[in-house]
Amino acid sequence: MASDQVRQNSLIITSCFFTAISTMVVIARTFVRAVLIRKPGFDDYSMIIGMVFTLAYLAEIFVGKANHIGFPSKDLSLDNMTNLLKNTLAIQVTYYVCISAIKISILCMYLRFAGTRSLNILCICTIVFHLLFFVICIGVTLSQCQPLYEMWDLTGTVDGVCINTTAFFYFTSGFNIVTDIWILVLPIKTLMGILRPRREKIALGIIFGVGVFATITSIVRLHTIYTYTLAKDLFQESILINIWSMLEINVGIICASVPALKPLFTPRALREAANRNKPGAYQYHSQERSGFHSNNSRSRDRTENPYNLDRVGGQVNSKTVLQTTSRMSGSEDSILGV
Repeated sequence: MASDQVRQNSLIITSCFFTAISTMVVIARTFVRAVLIRKPGFDDYSMIIGMVFTLAYLAEIFVGKANHIGFPSKDLSLDNMTNLLKNTLAIQVTYYVCISAIKISILCMYLRFAGTRSLNILCICTIVFHLLFFVICIGVTLSQCQPLYEMWDLTGTVDGVCINTTAFFYFTSGFNIVTDIWILVLPIKTLMGILRPRREKIALGIIFGVGVFATITSIVRLHTIYTYTLAKDLFQESILINIWSMLEINVGIICASVPALKPLFTPRALREAANRNKPGAYQYHSQERSGFHSNNSRSRDRTENPYNLDRVGGQVNSKTVLQTTSRMSGSEDSILGV
């Protein structure tokens, strides 16, 4: 009994701690994008959705606590077990929403700096694929038993049938791991071509290292699914799978949001944001980004050709390298959240 309580406490503490961190990160991210640089995008909206459902997952963890999640079935009442099974269904739906929202947010972030048509197309195709997979997962989850309340019927009075949920969980977890790896390697070629100081490349490497850790949490979660499905008492063995699910979601949120926080730690970016927020400044920048330059401005842009691109083969000559290494292009700004 004491060990069961310790395990339940570990679930509550882990869930609260990491959800608190990811919540603060998303709030900071939203502040940067909506207030400082005034460039919120679909990646931010998708991450907010993921964060809202992560908080819903945390609430479901507390519902589980109220019904003694992690304790053996012999110590639970029929109402406790019924409520835990209903809560399991809610957690399954919430988990799929969180994972899909986080991955779509990352892919939308890639679209901010997609320097090639091929990367753009790959990102869009992956987003569509994830949306379709999400719809399938929700559909299967909500129809895993016919009728659905057969899922939490412990009296044997309901005449129904359920699918093999073990196989379904293995498939979805394996799919998530594969797509984690795919999303991780998708922008590497573009990032390798960025001309930035070494310390910033190291920072990007650290961010991708955290992404690798998020993938590792997905793999560990797959192992917890294996131990969970083999358990004799599913009520008692439901702690680890929820701990690693919360870790996977929250680490994913943090990893996907860190690049957007760069302006908070960069004096130059803060100064530019302050100038942008001055009366009249935002209008000018909006016109510039929308393409409403004056004729003189357009002529000057064409004459100066600040990027000095060699039109033959799209290569950048040595003079361009010297000119651009000291400044960040718009695409690189987007990578780091500016």
